[in-house]
Order: sequence, then C-alpha cells, then structure tokens
Amino acid sequence: MSRNRGGKLRILSFQVTNCCRGVAILLIMLSHVSGTMGTVLLTPLGGTGVAMFLFLSGYGLNESYKKHGLTSYWQKKIKRVFIPYAIVITLLCVYHGKFDFLAYMLNITGLKTSYWYIGFLMKWYIFYYLFTRFAMKYRMILMFICAIFILFLFPSIEAEQAFSFLCGVCTSIYIDSLRSVSFRKLIGLGIVALFIGISFLAVKQLPYIRLHSVDWIYNVVQCGIKLPLGIAVMIGVTWMSWLSASRFLQLAGTLSYELYLVHMPFYGEVHGMLLLAILLFVGSFGVAFFFQRFNRKFVL
Repeated sequence: MSRNRGGKLRILSFQVTNCCRGVAILLIMLSHVSGTMGTVLLTPLGGTGVAMFLFLSGYGLNESYKKHGLTSYWQKKIKRVFIPYAIVITLLCVYHGKFDFLAYMLNITGLKTSYWYIGFLMKWYIFYYLFTRFAMKYRMILMFICAIFILFLFPSIEAEQAFSFLCGVCTSIYIDSLRSVSFRKLIGLGIVALFIGISFLAVKQLPYIRLHSVDWIYNVVQCGIKLPLGIAVMIGVTWMSWLSASRFLQLAGTLSYELYLVHMPFYGEVHGMLLLAILLFVGSFGVAFFFQRFNRKFVL
C-alpha cells in the first residue's frame, strides 16, 4: 500500500475516493440490472454502493467545510447536484410526453421522487448546514439523533442508510488519526467490517427477521449489512492501489453522479436480457460523459 510523503497511509485520498465512487456506481448498476434477471443474489451490492456514496458525501462535505467553511455552500450544491437532477427530470417529462405540474414540483424538489437517493441526500445537506451553522458545538449529537429518527421512522430504503452519511462526517473529523494507523490495523478493520456485514446478511435470512421486514428490526439488520460492507470495500480499494490506478474506475468515479441519473429511468427496460444490459451500461457511460461535459461548461 502506498503512503504519502509524511509516511501516512493514503486513506481517502482524491484518487482513492474517486475510485470508490466508480466502484459504488458499478455495484448499484449491477444490482439494478441483475434484479431484472430474476435474481436477488446481487441485491446487497446496490445498498452497499449507496452506503459508499453517502459515506463519501459526508466525508467530502466536511473536508470542504474544514477548508472553506460554509462559503457558497448552497451554490455548490445547487450547481453540482440540483441542476443536473432538474435537467434530467425535465427531459424525462418531455420524453414521456406528459406534464403534471404538482408531480413535477414534488419530483424536482425531491419530496416525492423515484430518485429516492437525491431526496435523502438533500435532507442530510439541510441537517448538516443547520447544525453546523447554528449548533456547531452539538452538531454531531444532533446528527446522531437525526440518524436514529431516520432508522426508526423513515421508509426502509432510507432507514437502512441512516448512519452512512454521519459515518463519513465522523471519518473526516478523525482522518488524521486514521491516516496514522498501521497497515495491519487498517486491514484488520476491513476484515472486521466484512465479517459484520456478512454476519448480518446471514441474520437477515432468518424467518423471524423476514417476518419483521416492514419494521425497525429489519432496518437495523439492513444497517448492519450495507454500511460495514461499504467500509470493507473502501478499505479494500485503499489496500489494492492498482484499483485506484484503473482508468476505467477513475472514469466511472468521475461520471458517477451522471451515471446514476442517466441509468435509473431505463434499467427496468432490460427485462433480464444480457444484450440490453450491455447496451444500458455502454449507453449510460456515453450519455453520462457528454452530460457531464455539458454541466461543466454551462452549469459549473
């Protein structure tokens, strides 16, 4: 594993985090496509990828705060997250040839949208801003309370990610200490996280847990799967430096948000056909590439 000049491990360096985003979006796309093929074996990959995205969002947001404070906070979020999303939602309305103003406004604001991740991320952006701006001394406690609230009261798809964003923020706060740990301890942490994730995945198969698939017990188990597996994957990427050097994974990481926006409305059209799945992946990369160039030129 490579180290920085100061001898510290390259934990969550730009190259590593970008590679992790690439791995995350590929896991999500693979999970979505495999679901149309009648298998649930790869289902945990999607939630693992989402946990990685949320973790890295929390980490990156707090790293930016450490450098720039809350300067241009909302301007950056509007340009990078909201406007590309709004463009896609508007184009989808045109594509489907129908327009319902109320549904459009609920969709574009993330209040009621098929892009549940966007709405969920917006909530965390609001929590982070409010607690950092007005209650800095207690913000981690307040964010933890929000995470508990999400775990017990939000829909399961959001509840299972209750702590992912918060964990990323915590990692940013203690990143210097983490970068001083030994290689052996880092790998040990990855093994422990992998063991926890697999163990909870096994627990999820128990009939008792399945009977509680609509309440908080199931959500707690899901939390024990997705975030630990996501952490294990990110540590694995850090350990295997050749992954970070992969041009394909770096490209996927750079295009990850656009790939998410582009493939979501169409993966259901794969209908379990391998050729259509390949076309979806290739087409998504092509469209995402030009979409990102458009965003950089006219939006960012």
